[in-house]
Amino acid sequence: RAIELTTALDDSALAATPTLAPLLAMEGDTSAGHRASVRQAAEGVTAQEGLLKVAASQHYPAVSLSSAYGRVAYPGSGLPGWNDFLTNWSVSVGLQVPLFTGGRIAGDKLVARAGLEEARLRLRQTAEAAQLDARSSLERLAGARETLRASDGTAAQAQRAYEIAEIRFREGISTHTELLDARLALEQSRAGRAQAARDAQVARVRLALLPHLPLTRGGASSIGTGIP
Repeated sequence: RAIELTTALDDSALAATPTLAPLLAMEGDTSAGHRASVRQAAEGVTAQEGLLKVAASQHYPAVSLSSAYGRVAYPGSGLPGWNDFLTNWSVSVGLQVPLFTGGRIAGDKLVARAGLEEARLRLRQTAEAAQLDARSSLERLAGARETLRASDGTAAQAQRAYEIAEIRFREGISTHTELLDARLALEQSRAGRAQAARDAQVARVRLALLPHLPLTRGGASSIGTGIP
């Protein structure tokens, strides 16, 4: 039985989806600094810098001030009366100077410096991966558009070949098998063009969503394949 499609296979227009229209209206942001993974790595560097400052601050003396206020009573018998209560208020000041720590502070600083260097290297690696991913996305979009343009010509040639095969068959010059072969080639070219149109639209949406996509292994981010 015949199958009726809601969208023609040779239709390269994006489906009317309200959530995708604003994205495709903007140019793709390929800046590495705007990638979520790069921003996350940059915040990691800031956190490690803070940990290094905390480790270095252990050399400074620590001053503590505490105060306690209360009313106490010691009745001879029964419950105390109001006049039996006395005020008890104490204030204490403490000073702690790190003179002999057994190398603990120096070790904490070495660990903090190593963590900071690791965070900086991770940031640089993530930024380079984001730049590579952006170039790959641009090349993928350009390649998908060229493939779609080439498939247009292939489908047009297959359509023309099928029209000629129909005339030849109607005039008795060719066989029914040749006509079926031309029809099969036409359908294959249409399917190839539909796939090329789909790949081009996925590349467009991927480029629009690039700042929000995570980086995967090899510096290539991905989105779902269910985009029309």
